[in-house]
Amino acid sequence: MGKVFFKSRFYFILSGIIALFLFSYAFSQLFLVSQLVLTGFAIVVVVDFIMLYNAKPKIEAKRELGEKLSLGDDQSIHYEIINQSAFELNGHLVDELPKQLQYRDSIAQFDLPKDRETEHNLTIRPTVRGVYYFGNLYVYISSSLFSLIEVACVFDLGEEIKVVPSVIQMKKYEMKVFSKTASASGVRKIRQLGENDEFEQIRAYAEGDNIKAINWKATSRLNKIMINQFQNSKSQNVYCLVDKGRSMKMPFDELTLLDHSINSALVISNIVLRKYDRAGLITFSNKMGAMIKAESRGSQLERIMDQLYKQKTAYHESSFELLNIAVRKKISRRSILILFTNFENQQDFQRNLPYLKALNKRHLLLVVFFINTALEETSEMPCKTEEDIYLQTFARRIMLEKELIKIELGSNGIQSILTKPNELSINVINRYLEFKAKRML
Repeated sequence: MGKVFFKSRFYFILSGIIALFLFSYAFSQLFLVSQLVLTGFAIVVVVDFIMLYNAKPKIEAKRELGEKLSLGDDQSIHYEIINQSAFELNGHLVDELPKQLQYRDSIAQFDLPKDRETEHNLTIRPTVRGVYYFGNLYVYISSSLFSLIEVACVFDLGEEIKVVPSVIQMKKYEMKVFSKTASASGVRKIRQLGENDEFEQIRAYAEGDNIKAINWKATSRLNKIMINQFQNSKSQNVYCLVDKGRSMKMPFDELTLLDHSINSALVISNIVLRKYDRAGLITFSNKMGAMIKAESRGSQLERIMDQLYKQKTAYHESSFELLNIAVRKKISRRSILILFTNFENQQDFQRNLPYLKALNKRHLLLVVFFINTALEETSEMPCKTEEDIYLQTFARRIMLEKELIKIELGSNGIQSILTKPNELSINVINRYLEFKAKRML
């Protein structure tokens, strides 16, 4: 019938009554009074017990989650508790949340009016990809009248949910890019050189379409405005190259740089496919990882997401030489290569510069690497001691090295983005749109 839990007030009251009983026993004239009090208390406990056990089968609870959770985004778990018993109850909700969330508190305490539904939302933010197990749901009920006893209602709602690269961010940036107010969202509008010249389809007119593209024959035949839709005569191959080396293990906002890159790779792959280009994926560290050929078929985004979900940081130095060999063998057509990596010093960069130049010779290479935001804060802090001066000088030196790497990439004809992790996706999108608008490939 479930577990019974006695509240602390129960023991406090019971201790007081027993003390009264013992004191009264010493004075026979009060003994009858103490017996009546103890008997009344026992009756209250029994009534409370019977009420709760009659109410227990009439309590229902549900937990609502999506089929998948998005990495690094705030999402809600929705709880519904229904009290179908004949009297009001007090409720206390506890959920067996996944260990990855590190959440050990009770979810909520609330009143449960009779024949009413009570709702509650809990915000979670998954920071690790993988399978999350949500266990049983517990609703501890007590009567609103006495509240001496709690009865646990246990609901077997165990389920496994995958935490995948952020679908929320993917949809958010898709809306930003293709909305009429894109510039207000940080997406730069760049004038397209030339016109799209390859006929794709005839479709219904939508607000904002070019009226010069109206197909008058189709319009008269269907009795509604139809337009000719065109696309670029040459779809481009766009590959995301994701570095899984030890430098990508660095954390920012509870996610590693690898996780930020994975989220961004999914975002840009979706934009690429929506722009009628072909999206592909390559991951690498000291050995090659996933490799998906650039295509534009309907299942391509799902294939890319599945591979991104599986990637893990390797605690090795990444081999750009191996990457260069693999790209030369596997990618024959000139393509846009978006390389997500991280150079922390000049030595690391100079060692790999020849391979970056080789990649850029055959393709249009965009190197994306990261600003160390912790060092940026240190470089701007006020100095009060000699130690603060040393720390600030060191931080500024590292920041300067990053800027010098960006300058040297540019002097070698290699496109680059030096960005904060939280600005990664929008900066990559803007550069890709610039490549397309200027037809740089």
